[in-house]
Amino acid sequence: MYEWLEHTKWAGGHFIDLVAPAFLFCIGVALPLSVSRRIAQGATRASLIRHVLLRSALLILIGVFLNAYPRFDWAHVRLPGVLQRIGLTYGLVAAFVIATARPGGAVNPRSIVVASVVILGSYFALLQWVPVPGFGAPRFDPVGSWPAVVDRAVFTRDHLFAYWPVNGRVEFDPEGILSTWPACVNLLIGVLAGAWYLRGARRPIAMPLIGGAALMIAAIALQPVCPIIKNLWTPTFVLFTCGFSFASLGVLTTLERWSAATTLLYPIKLFGSNALLAYIISFAIAPVIDAAVLPAKYQSIRHGAYLLFRPFASPNLASLLAGLIFTGLILAPLIVCYRRRWFVKL
Repeated sequence: MYEWLEHTKWAGGHFIDLVAPAFLFCIGVALPLSVSRRIAQGATRASLIRHVLLRSALLILIGVFLNAYPRFDWAHVRLPGVLQRIGLTYGLVAAFVIATARPGGAVNPRSIVVASVVILGSYFALLQWVPVPGFGAPRFDPVGSWPAVVDRAVFTRDHLFAYWPVNGRVEFDPEGILSTWPACVNLLIGVLAGAWYLRGARRPIAMPLIGGAALMIAAIALQPVCPIIKNLWTPTFVLFTCGFSFASLGVLTTLERWSAATTLLYPIKLFGSNALLAYIISFAIAPVIDAAVLPAKYQSIRHGAYLLFRPFASPNLASLLAGLIFTGLILAPLIVCYRRRWFVKL
């Protein structure tokens, strides 16, 4: 694959590493609108929090199910995961936003800022100054850091991410327990951005670009003290990804006002309107396209699609084109669902 489409194994980052935190940011952006509308319709805070916690639990369960699919080898199934992180961070942040909202449902910006500072400060202090038994401090590595040690103790190695072993052993999980704590800040910053847009900003692109650039510059400047590491979700990773997400939101909301851009962004709108369904479909078809159902030359449907483009494309480009074909297959049912106004929601 192209390097920018491969996750960085540890420090630094590639473009693909910005996707998961941007999704968390988007969830945060949607919260102020959702909460204020529901409270205006007469919902109580207690009922909203109950609904949030139910959705959170369902997302976590779906995530574990998809990790187990299709073998359902429960002795070795990975317990953490992307949907699990989304569910847990959504539940924590949404409940906090509802509990601290002002009368009428408006977000309380001060509580959001204080919570973000406390979360990032406490997490950095843990990594930097609290000694890990048997390893010491500071630890920002995949073996002796607090997130890695806690995940191995709680889940055991049999239930962690097995695809990036360290010296032949499974040592960490990129969506583990402790690293989910700072991931909440991606939602919280998104909540602030959503509240800002809800108030009706007059210059919607200037503030996101300036604010986003400031956060990214701050993250880069702090690297000597706190490295940018996605798998630990370090505070600098949070700042950089929130900055990127905020700036991207400003650009996309501005582009959407142009009719030509609206047409080009239509596929993005389809994926965004049914993101959970798209994610589930991608997991459902993966075993099918990876199964050895074709002659030995082609191995699998996925590899066969890659070979289809190899006569006239480089290996990287052939891989990308094959990936776009399968993305198109996922897009097809989303088009039908969008036209019929069918949206999978919890």
